[in-house]
Amino acid sequence: MMRFASQWLRQPWRRRTIALGLAALAWLAWQAIAPGSLRQLDERSSDLLWQLSASQTPERRVILIDIDDASLARIGPWPWPRDVITDLTTKLDAQGVGLKLFDVVFPDANPGNSALSRALAAKDAQAPSVLAQVFALRNESQLRSGTLAGAVPGAGCQAPAMPAQGYLANTPGLHPRVGHITPTLDADGAVRQLPGFVCFEDRIYPSLALAGFTALASPAKPVLPVPGAGPWQAAWQLALPGLAARPIGLDSQGQMRVPYGVQRHALTSVSAHTVLQGGVPAGLLNGAWVIVGASAFGLSDAVPTALGAAVSGAEVHAQVLLAALDGTIPFTPRAAPALQLAFVLLAAAALLWLTAGRPLSQRRAVVLLPLLAATLVGLGFGLHTAALLQAGWFVGWASAGLVVGLAGLSLALGEHAASLAEKDLLYRNLSSYVPGSVAEKIALTEPSSDIQAHRNDVTVLAADLQNFSRYCEARSPEDAARVLHQFFSTAEQVVQAHGGVVEQMVGDNLLAVFNGSLACADHPVQALTAARALWLRCSEELPNTSGVGLEPLSISIGLESGTALVGSFGPARRRVHTVLGQTVTIAVRLQALTADVAYPILVGPGAAERVGPLFAQPQLGLKSLGSFLLPGLQRGCKVFTLRTLLEPGSAADQSTLHYLHQQKQNSQA
Repeated sequence: MMRFASQWLRQPWRRRTIALGLAALAWLAWQAIAPGSLRQLDERSSDLLWQLSASQTPERRVILIDIDDASLARIGPWPWPRDVITDLTTKLDAQGVGLKLFDVVFPDANPGNSALSRALAAKDAQAPSVLAQVFALRNESQLRSGTLAGAVPGAGCQAPAMPAQGYLANTPGLHPRVGHITPTLDADGAVRQLPGFVCFEDRIYPSLALAGFTALASPAKPVLPVPGAGPWQAAWQLALPGLAARPIGLDSQGQMRVPYGVQRHALTSVSAHTVLQGGVPAGLLNGAWVIVGASAFGLSDAVPTALGAAVSGAEVHAQVLLAALDGTIPFTPRAAPALQLAFVLLAAAALLWLTAGRPLSQRRAVVLLPLLAATLVGLGFGLHTAALLQAGWFVGWASAGLVVGLAGLSLALGEHAASLAEKDLLYRNLSSYVPGSVAEKIALTEPSSDIQAHRNDVTVLAADLQNFSRYCEARSPEDAARVLHQFFSTAEQVVQAHGGVVEQMVGDNLLAVFNGSLACADHPVQALTAARALWLRCSEELPNTSGVGLEPLSISIGLESGTALVGSFGPARRRVHTVLGQTVTIAVRLQALTADVAYPILVGPGAAERVGPLFAQPQLGLKSLGSFLLPGLQRGCKVFTLRTLLEPGSAADQSTLHYLHQQKQNSQA
């Protein structure tokens, strides 16, 4: 399984395809676990844009008539008597206002309703009045109070309109011009959209702002949305009568996005008691559209918006009116999903381009891929910002940004995994040429041209494959390679099983060290045990060459204990790992001496002294062969061999007896 995964990691396009697939799955999981989180991120980031970009120029076209705490203190608690509202309406008309929108509902019967009704209709041609009504949109209430008014004539609920389950309307017959003031609350409670139309009992009712524009139209005609015609238009388009600005875009549910393009302090607000007392500056209200609403703390008409945590509901309608006049009400174009998909594909192409080719190493890719992904996410937010503020398109960026971010992270992790797999492969290959501990040291240190070696008390085992040159001459290279491969594999297994390390494999020779690169307790005994086991194994595994007229293949082993220098030598660009010292020389010379003395295993004096009599292990008992002057040495040294090599009746013993029997028959013939 690990090898299969490693092979896939080494295939760049497979690896990257898997990384992108995992990113897509992570995005789907995010959508399933927190479906509204990305939309909230879109909305809250757009709130920040409104806060930073909203105009600070004082606005006089739409003015708020504020029922504030000061008005309540002077006039009395809410609800005010109808004659006060009648007086306020009359004085607004006297100031020459162009439109009066009441963000107030009058549901209760009152003796002063008749006078108020006359006052609302008095200037209907020059300064129409529009009252408010509220709907329950999400089954939060089944209350039905007052009488609904202001329905679009001749239109059922075919147009996009949000269904309502209850309402709070004005007292019957108070005024025919009415618009709803029902907001759509997001998950965080903020108002960012208003239903353009609400459906109740197969009739549709426009919002307060739309009802105000309709009231100003001459001649009056129903205002209904039509489907958007192209990819760059909203799902529904609403052309307002007498308004030269672009049509208002509504989403598929008929909702209108509220732009917060004017700072709160730039909106003009006049206290209601100032109007009632005649204290309004001359000409301030002349020709202006006014919205009568409440900001008093006790009236609970405050909602969170992009510009504040507790904003009067009248301010929301003021923002809509101003944006409609300027043609800046944002909308989501029908092509928004395609735009997000195109951005994701281009971003993925950029990420893949960064990973392709070798000028960029995987180590750098692991760092640069997340950085590029973060940059692309920032670019996506920048494009969303430009589209919203310049073209009025609310495209969204969070969903596409999450995909791009996950893709960058997943690709970086894939490159990191591939880098680790390559390093692991390099280490495993390196450790097949040099001891594992040496390979680890080489992999974790910078190359150096200095001698990096240490003295150690070691036991050196030198082994050679006897008569292999003649075998190579008579057999094919492939056959010779198989024999040599079997010899080296067996030697490595035996040496490693006894705590040693094969340091070198050259030609048909190998050199193993016990307690060198790897610590080995009681290394002389372990080495001698390994030498005997290696000879026994090879006696069984090496091919029988007597049938082809060749001298038998066998191994010869030299063994010595003492001090040696273990480490690496040579220039930084080409190092060699080896073992140096007289101990190595004696072991190699003893191995060469085996052909002369006809003993396959010879032990030097240092190893023999440390092994001792070993009465507990008779199979390792040594006997002296006398003193020999080894080539390259000035003094003779005692040489020892094992008292016994073969276990009586073992496979090696039987093979040896069979060989000797054949040799005897050949000599007699």
